[in-house]
Amino acid sequence: MIDFDALPARVRDFLRELLLERAHVLVLGLGKDWSLREVLGDADWHELDIAQPGALLASLHDLFVGIEPGSDEELPFVELANGRSVHVHRLVDGDGFFLILLDAQAARDAQRNPQQLANEAALAGHEKSKAIQSLKQIRSELEHQQARLEEANNLKNALIATMSHEFRTPLASAFGQLRELELRRSAGDAEIRALRRSLSHLFVLAENLLEYGRGEAGGGLLHPVPIDLRALLDDCSSMFRPLAEAKGLAFHASLDAASSAPACFDEVKLRQILINLLANAVRYTQRGEIVLALRWDGERLHIEVRDTGIGIASEFRASVFRPFNRGAQTGSRGAGLGLSIVQRLIEQMRGRIELDSEIARGSCFRLELPGAALAAAPATRGDLQGRVFVVDDDPDITQLLEHALGGLGLEVQCFAEASSALDAALAQPPALLVVDMQMPGLSGGEMVFALRASGHRGAILVLSANATVEARDAALRVGADRYLTKPIDFAHLEASVRDLLARG
Repeated sequence: MIDFDALPARVRDFLRELLLERAHVLVLGLGKDWSLREVLGDADWHELDIAQPGALLASLHDLFVGIEPGSDEELPFVELANGRSVHVHRLVDGDGFFLILLDAQAARDAQRNPQQLANEAALAGHEKSKAIQSLKQIRSELEHQQARLEEANNLKNALIATMSHEFRTPLASAFGQLRELELRRSAGDAEIRALRRSLSHLFVLAENLLEYGRGEAGGGLLHPVPIDLRALLDDCSSMFRPLAEAKGLAFHASLDAASSAPACFDEVKLRQILINLLANAVRYTQRGEIVLALRWDGERLHIEVRDTGIGIASEFRASVFRPFNRGAQTGSRGAGLGLSIVQRLIEQMRGRIELDSEIARGSCFRLELPGAALAAAPATRGDLQGRVFVVDDDPDITQLLEHALGGLGLEVQCFAEASSALDAALAQPPALLVVDMQMPGLSGGEMVFALRASGHRGAILVLSANATVEARDAALRVGADRYLTKPIDFAHLEASVRDLLARG
């Protein structure tokens, strides 16, 4: 310990002043009866009202209850009524004593801080543990949700595949029966044209639903065929002119065939595009006119659909092609799918679309679609020879195929299920097998795989209501030579049959 008296006078004075200042010393001279005799030091710091010191003296007196009155005492870290922390020293002096109060707030804070930090660290650890548990629970819930979403997506895909089969199979039968009517009567007959137009419209509506259900990754197959643009224009006019005129709107349709080259497109998808655009134009136009203009330059089809309707604000043009987007047309009752399907179909057909629109002035959609190259026609158009197996569980489809293929000169044998057809094909291989992919029991794909595994080299043409690239590739992988979708395009069917048989 330092001998304070041995220190130089200047040092002693400096330390005395420094310590007294920092300790905020308050000295109370008291009699044995705790009567206040004198006050020395920093009374203001300790909030001592010298005129009324009773409250402070009473609290200090309570500290020494039970302590021998004739001895010096030290009470560290005493908390006063005003909240200040002090060290209290009692020094006996004759018939009285002194109470010395030294500020202990800094020391108390220094003592409390480590404990507070320890408490805060413990609390933080507890909170961290809770957060980790919460994150684990959230992760588990997300994984569960992901599994549910994947399951829902698989169910959706299965539903779309089922719906595709359920829609396309009866439509295939209806189109086949319509073809039979056209063969017996003139294809230009007004009733026949009206029936084909309505059936085509129904098919387009079904394709809209299926196209949306396929999602972004499930693009449909393209089936380009030569189409009659004038007949297509007349069909669209017959569908939408009455709807427009019922609202007091003028409807104008025109075709500019600048080239005599045949226009080859996927007719179903082209109809979908036109029907969706024209349906929107009629829905959102209250007065004025609707214009449909087609121009074929021999390589590309230019389409313009223009209306004088409510228009689309500029801030909505970037999102107008998103599914279920209805903000661009206030008061719409539509589902908001039409334009998203239009854009998806145009992308599948490698075309492009532009939109010009002005609020209260109308909208104009401009499209360009490249024509597809025509497949080379078979060298001969005469009767064919050979035996064909037709395998389909739908009797209407087998009847239509039997009639169509028989009309080409082929010997047709029909089977309602794949297992018996497989046995017959293994025993007497046909020149051509026409098989549906989706059947109860042994599927068409399994039958094709079994035939190829046995060494069968005959031509195999697969029919399916699933019009996706994935379904086609799956059929080709198991051994099919050609993949056609329902409803059956009989001209395409004949060309495929002739080509397959010509290849031997």
